Amino acid sequence: MIGIDPGSVHLGWGLIEVDTGMEIRAVQFGVLHAKPKNPFYQRLFHLSSQLKEVLCAHKPHVAVIERIFLGKNVDSVFKLGHIRGMCAVECQGQGLEIQEYAARTVKKQITGSGNSDKFIVQNFLSQQLRVQLDSETFDASDALALAFCHVLNHNMRQRITRMEVR
Repeated sequence: MIGIDPGSVHLGWGLIEVDTGMEIRAVQFGVLHAKPKNPFYQRLFHLSSQLKEVLCAHKPHVAVIERIFLGKNVDSVFKLGHIRGMCAVECQGQGLEIQEYAARTVKKQITGSGNSDKFIVQNFLSQQLRVQLDSETFDASDALALAFCHVLNHNMRQRITRMEVR
């Protein structure tokens, strides 16, 4: 499973897997970069190419993409929408199931508060996934958090379904 934190200059990604014992572990994570001074559509194309390489190399089955949040800068929201669309198209092109979560939902699921800052989320993930995360990897941390949140939600839905069957 891959989590994707869209951005027009820095795009975070994080691969996790769940073993048969339900232990969640980080496989690999990183940040794709585009040159901020390049025109937007050049950055979009560059990030798209890099994301496709990651998807082809790791072949995840599920992609979890962060939902757009409404900010004060309308232009930024439109650009983020383009980036999210590109991520969805690349994932769909690889046949991935696509899930979406809002950042507040992810923070609440992981830390208990939708207002948690990036440091708290990153610290939790570092401990749970036993990986070294720092301020250079905030975008990757956010991506790992998306995937981690989906695993937690998926596991909860499976438990509820099993209870209903009984």
